[in-house]
Amino acid sequence: MNEHTISKNGFLLLSKYRTAIMGFAALWILIFHVWEPLIPYTSNPVLNIFVYLEHFNKRFGFAGVDIFLLLSGAGLTYAIKKESVPVFYAKRMRRVLPPYLLLAVIRAIFEKWSILDFIRNVSGYNFYTVHIFSFLWFVPAIITFYLFFPLYFKLFSKAKNKLLFTGCVILIWMLLTFLVRNIMPYHLFGFTNRIPIFVVGIYVGYVSQNHKEIVFRKWTYLLLLAVLSIGLYLAYIYNYTSFKIFVNQGNTFLPPFLIAISLPFLLAKLLDILENRVLTLERILNVTLSFFGAISLELYCFQDWFEKSIPYLQYFGFPDIVINFSVILISIATAWVCSKLTKFFLQELPGLIKNRKKNEKVT
Repeated sequence: MNEHTISKNGFLLLSKYRTAIMGFAALWILIFHVWEPLIPYTSNPVLNIFVYLEHFNKRFGFAGVDIFLLLSGAGLTYAIKKESVPVFYAKRMRRVLPPYLLLAVIRAIFEKWSILDFIRNVSGYNFYTVHIFSFLWFVPAIITFYLFFPLYFKLFSKAKNKLLFTGCVILIWMLLTFLVRNIMPYHLFGFTNRIPIFVVGIYVGYVSQNHKEIVFRKWTYLLLLAVLSIGLYLAYIYNYTSFKIFVNQGNTFLPPFLIAISLPFLLAKLLDILENRVLTLERILNVTLSFFGAISLELYCFQDWFEKSIPYLQYFGFPDIVINFSVILISIATAWVCSKLTKFFLQELPGLIKNRKKNEKVT
């Protein structure tokens, strides 16, 4: 497929720059977790715009999770067609579990977990029964999505109208959410409110593979920009006013949903424009963001732990700017090392052992 065809189709552009956009989402989540605001409030309303922007990005950075789930749902539609269901599960677990279990062991040692605490945390038992933030909530959440995906995709594939099917699933989700709003533990809505964006991601993956003739015109991107603006506005009024959405923990539903279905397409188009006009800048951005996209899971796991050191660093008088960059750099370095170790032990080492045994048989 030529670059001109890809450039005209927003879904194909999203697929092309998927890793880079995941990197953007990972950095946004990192800011949400560890960034301490640096710009002080002033009496100048113009300068305070930068104050609000910094605080807003810090406060609403969890929207990166929704972008990640959209892209994950899309990516799974490619994987499931290449693999049997057992292999699909095995590869997903091999990707998710190493950094998750490594950090679980580290925290168990430092926080003196009992064996029962360890089992309850890593199994997801505490995620569902105690609180989703018991331990690295995103991992049990994404594993749950992985477990149900093959069955959902089988039903999705049989539907004649995939868009209508996806809309009906979201409608059923809304109805069930309304019915259980006073029954289900409140903390779980932070997880279940992400179901719509995940199923939309599955639809996006389907369209990317089966409708390469779709053309995104200028009005398409203007519409996406409008959706993004509405999402950002709803996020603002939800965070800074008494505005509420009928869904429990509505802040994790509609605002990030609207942002996640618009911003990735706009970012993909921006990278495409830069590739055609400012190639060097596009390459720098693409390579940099793709680096963070490749270690996004490891980065999430370790930033959650290093975030706990921030109050201690503040207590000992370290400036916030030093804390910010120290915690960020340590998180990135640790995530990178973890990703390299995982790759070595799960991919390279088995290959080396296999080749050695093969050579021994030959000799």
